[in-house]
Amino acid sequence: MKRSILGLMYLIQGMRKAGLEVDPKLQAVGLRSEALDSGAVIHPSLEWNLLEVIGRNVNPALGLWIGQHYTLVGYGPLLMLLVTSPNVDIALHKAVQYQRLTHLTGDLSLKFEDHRVGLCYQPENLDTDLGLLRAHCEISSTFKFLSDLYKTMGLNVPELSIELPFFAPETDDLMENYAAVYGDHVLFDAEAAIFWCDRKVLDKAIPSADAITFKAYEHKCLTEMHRLRIDTKIPVLLQRVYDYLELQQGMLPSMAQTAQVLQMPERTLRHQLQHLGSSYKEIREQIMKDKALRLIEYKEYSIEMIAELLGYSEPAAFNHAFKRWFGQSPRQYHK
Repeated sequence: MKRSILGLMYLIQGMRKAGLEVDPKLQAVGLRSEALDSGAVIHPSLEWNLLEVIGRNVNPALGLWIGQHYTLVGYGPLLMLLVTSPNVDIALHKAVQYQRLTHLTGDLSLKFEDHRVGLCYQPENLDTDLGLLRAHCEISSTFKFLSDLYKTMGLNVPELSIELPFFAPETDDLMENYAAVYGDHVLFDAEAAIFWCDRKVLDKAIPSADAITFKAYEHKCLTEMHRLRIDTKIPVLLQRVYDYLELQQGMLPSMAQTAQVLQMPERTLRHQLQHLGSSYKEIREQIMKDKALRLIEYKEYSIEMIAELLGYSEPAAFNHAFKRWFGQSPRQYHK
């Protein structure tokens, strides 16, 4: 299952707002944060490769603050599905069902006890600094997500007890940081992150519930889940290259930059693509063709703007390429 680029975009935004120098690291591998395509999807292994680029030498504990910069805005259909659910019980179950549409990379589930219910999150790779950094980001942002979601649904935020899968802080300053984010009801050394609240919360009706809207957005969520499925007929290397080149609008990363992210020599990448009957040039051109058609069919951009979005220095160069691809000019196709 691929993932939305949402998690990566939030991580980059959060790192920048936390005062970390993330843009030079991105530029070194041919990416610009402001040009990232919010509709792009990414293979999980490629997302980890990018985390290794932007998260190198970052203190994992900073994830506490990075995660606090994540917002609800990017959740689109999933957010609408949750806020139009009949009650909190159904909203939480839908959040678990469609968790692949969130920024989370681990596993989300619900845990029930006699008088309480817990939203449980099991992060990945807790034995590495990068895994710890991502876990801190995702758990902190999930806590913020719950608070923001209740407010958006028109409900009071319930009192939560928190369990965290991290070692207890060794200093008072670090403990104060945890308390500043999660409050005073925090336990450490747990097997997973769990946000506990009174089980009665499940029965609360959501003021913004709407059956017709709920049904419409569930269909949109199902459609998006289908889009994230990995095509097993396409070799993994080709998928990773395609995903990387589709991450942003405008100038695409070079073959050398792509090889750097994929953690292989450029020569090896070239030979492996040749073995698969492809090349970086062919993949790049196919992506440019697909993006050009999508932008033209959207009918919201001028030809000049499309040329700029695709990284052409002037519209004439784009016109020439488009006519070579499709046998007619962009304006003729647009009609």
